Amino acid sequence: MAMTAVHLSIVFVPIAIYGAVKRDKDVFRVSLVTIALVLMQAALLFMVSIGWFKHLQFNWLQKLFVFLSAIFLCRPLGVTPKECGYLLPTSPKACLYALAFGLIYASIDLAGIEEHSVPTLEAVLFQLSMPGLQEEPFYRGLLLSIWDKHFGRPVKFLGVNFGIGALVTTVIFTISHLVLLDENWKLLVNPNVLEWLNFVVFCLFMCWLRYKFESVWPCVLAHNFDNGFVKLFSWWAASPGRSL
Repeated sequence: MAMTAVHLSIVFVPIAIYGAVKRDKDVFRVSLVTIALVLMQAALLFMVSIGWFKHLQFNWLQKLFVFLSAIFLCRPLGVTPKECGYLLPTSPKACLYALAFGLIYASIDLAGIEEHSVPTLEAVLFQLSMPGLQEEPFYRGLLLSIWDKHFGRPVKFLGVNFGIGALVTTVIFTISHLVLLDENWKLLVNPNVLEWLNFVVFCLFMCWLRYKFESVWPCVLAHNFDNGFVKLFSWWAASPGRSL
């Protein structure tokens, strides 16, 4: 929660202050809604697992709750499931684009790993399913649609119209992965410029997929394939009779 407060302070608090000073009610209101949603996500992710889930290595239950919250909160927040991209894509090309992008990014990630630790089967299954299922409906679904609903999508790039939501969600997603607090409450900022560029490009392409096919599910597929491929490859390579 403390780390989430830092992320919000970096990104959304200045925007909210700008909206208050300029008396721009839309900016101020949407910023506050976003702050509340990101705090809610953090609270769910850090909740204690119960029952069968508490014996697992990863936070399956918490990520599932974030996913369900993103789905059920859209209408109370003034956006429809269609506007959030929660409907399935109508074009079969969506899956091809998603798999191609996931494979490209997974290959880049694989090339950047010097040593391959052997993951558990649970780690493989988790990375192939849950990260995208939690993050894409929340960031590229709910948050993206809330900002675009209020401020539109005025910039056309690569055949689709981008809105300020793409910028906002890209910034908060990137910062949340590359700015951390250590055990001594010291702020750590990833110094690798390529890592920052990597996350920015990833997020913008996720937004492109979301806009192009009007659905968040190609993003979920690409995200999980990217996350899970390295784990799956390492697990497969470490199986008896194989080596890296």
